[in-house]
Amino acid sequence: MKPGPRIPIVNFVLVLSFAGFIFLETAAQAQNLDKPQGAVPVKEKTLLAALSDAAQWKPLDPRVAQAHEDLADFYSAEGRYAEAEKVYQKTLELKEDMLGRANPAIIPAVDDVARVCFAQMKYEQAAELIARELRIMEREYGDADPKLVPSLEQVARVLEAASKYPDAEKFLARAIAIREKASGPESAELTPDLSQLARVDIAKHNLPAAEVLYQRVLKIQQSKFSPNSPELLPTLDAMAALALEQKKDAEPLLRRTLSIREGNLGPNHVEVAKNLDQLAAIYTEQKRFAEAQKASERSLFIWMKELKPGSAELAEKYEKVAELYEALNRPVDAEPLVRQVLTARENDTVASLNTLAAIYVSKQNLLEAEPLYRLSLTILDKKGVLTGKRPLFSSSAEDNLDLLARTALDYADLLKKMKRKSDASKIEARIRAVTGKSPAPKKKVS
Repeated sequence: MKPGPRIPIVNFVLVLSFAGFIFLETAAQAQNLDKPQGAVPVKEKTLLAALSDAAQWKPLDPRVAQAHEDLADFYSAEGRYAEAEKVYQKTLELKEDMLGRANPAIIPAVDDVARVCFAQMKYEQAAELIARELRIMEREYGDADPKLVPSLEQVARVLEAASKYPDAEKFLARAIAIREKASGPESAELTPDLSQLARVDIAKHNLPAAEVLYQRVLKIQQSKFSPNSPELLPTLDAMAALALEQKKDAEPLLRRTLSIREGNLGPNHVEVAKNLDQLAAIYTEQKRFAEAQKASERSLFIWMKELKPGSAELAEKYEKVAELYEALNRPVDAEPLVRQVLTARENDTVASLNTLAAIYVSKQNLLEAEPLYRLSLTILDKKGVLTGKRPLFSSSAEDNLDLLARTALDYADLLKKMKRKSDASKIEARIRAVTGKSPAPKKKVS
């Protein structure tokens, strides 16, 4: 094996964080898992009853709009965004009738509809609604008032989510101009918008422009925070990613982020390991194998505590270090790591074979499942534990004993179904002798 270029792939994550636009849909759905299907929650019944009672009032009575809004709030909190949208839309119509379509007091109602549209990925509708809020505020405050900035930022983020980057850029540029005029060009309030504009430039493949923006953000942040503040990390990470993407020297930036993480998180934190992996990839690309080896060894030490032994992720870390040992002409050091990699990959193969065998068993295809289990046991039992070719040993002496025992017992269970109880008993007896434990009874699948 020869180490090849392993520059990390840069993923730029869009953070959608404007007011009211962070959604916990999964959490909301999880809260409903234990509810009987078709059952109407008590709170919903109460809100529907209140809405029914509101019919006795005139349509322009504020209580009618409030009853609709309360029900919509409930649907939104439950993650039932389509239902919430319909009721929020009705709330907005009622408030428009009461207050007028251009009254600033209807902005919260417009925002509610935009919020649930965004949650349903109806980005164009959400953008149109927020743009409407903006027009109302412009009539009220003028076109350069700082009060416009939140709406400008919101519509820019929605447009960014919709991949309408030129439009998003226009709104962000306007928000930045208003903030600069109000607070000055070095204001810390500018950094979120400048960072978002940099992400938009990245999405447009204008990496040099993004680099200039991140440099400006870093300059502002460095005037506010200490040189080792973790507040600098998102910007430094983004700048390092940009440098890698543009084939520029990212090493100074990565060394700095490593130093900050070590100082704030400790030398053995998983984020430190990720930083070391990035540095090792650069060193490997530059054929600086000794430096890459040191960084990868240190990273591996951390990952060995974080990742499950025998996992594919840990095997990948072993393989990288083994490749570096081979490049440094140290085959003796590489060999045990390569063995770890092979074992992990064998275990993955066994897991897949066992899964397929279990599927066949569930379908009563016992003859198709039987050779799969035998193949798994052949892979795992190279030392002859089950066949008795090897003497009994302590469980700590066999790396794959647990997986071997589980596979063997599943195979024994299959043999019983095939009326081969004698063969099954021999396997169970051998596993009992090796592990010192009796086979646990199989749970019946209801």
